[in-house]
Amino acid sequence: MKKILYLFAFVLVLSLPACEGPEGPQGPPGLDGVDGEDGEDGIEVLNLVFEGVVTFSEENDFAIGSQFELGQGDNLLVFLEWAQAEGNSLWRHLPQNVFFDEGAILTYNYQYTTTFFNVFMQGNFDLTQLEPEWTDNQRIRIVLLPGFFVDENARVDLSDFDAVMELIGKDESDIVEIDFD
Repeated sequence: MKKILYLFAFVLVLSLPACEGPEGPQGPPGLDGVDGEDGEDGIEVLNLVFEGVVTFSEENDFAIGSQFELGQGDNLLVFLEWAQAEGNSLWRHLPQNVFFDEGAILTYNYQYTTTFFNVFMQGNFDLTQLEPEWTDNQRIRIVLLPGFFVDENARVDLSDFDAVMELIGKDESDIVEIDFD
């Protein structure tokens, strides 16, 4: 008897039409916005990676620098070619320390504002005593990283040069050579 009652209730529910009431009043009109420009799916940012060869010396105070424009919230990353491995450059994100005998420490570092950057060496000893391998013909790469790249991709390892290049969609052919002299 219960099965028949359940079957009857089921058929009754399926046979009832959907209930709708009268349509409500029209809402107030909204404000028209300004139409934006149609764009592409991706964002193309030009000349984000620069490379140059520098020599740190007593004459330049063991530092190089340059004027440039960097937007508020943007970042600047500096990488130093640390070595060659199987014909490929091994890039290290600055700062980097070198520990010598007897507690001597050399640091490659950088600083920047929205209008300039400076890459420099410092140590707890007389830097003029360094061998040329530490000061001469040092290849550096500078990456201007707009803030939206960091915000949207917070899990990217910004100390990994290859990961940063992939993040910004650039390759070796996109790197712009600069002269620091």
